[in-house]
Amino acid sequence: SSQLAAFAQGTSHFLTSEEDGRTYRVTLEADGKLSSVVFNERGGTSVVTDVDGNVFIAGDQVFIYDRNGKPVGVLEIPERPGSLAFGDADRRTLFIAARTSLYSIRTKTAGR
Repeated sequence: SSQLAAFAQGTSHFLTSEEDGRTYRVTLEADGKLSSVVFNERGGTSVVTDVDGNVFIAGDQVFIYDRNGKPVGVLEIPERPGSLAFGDADRRTLFIAARTSLYSIRTKTAGR
């Protein structure tokens, strides 16, 4: 799973897999090929990042890691999250879509 975004050569994005339970950092190389490394042994249905490099993974809950993969915290919501997106004019609201509800939380740092 990934968010749709422009992907320029030399840039990295995160992909998460619920199936194999991992999140990957993928980079578009100069030759147009993707390279990948395991970022974290936690997968999910959606992954987003903020401008500080924190990584938010929707799994059983929303798990937050710093840019190096160290756990920062967990956002516990009443339903299993399915999709994540930053929004509002300042991109500091994290929207969490679940099966029957849409949740939101204001964050200290803007999302990408």
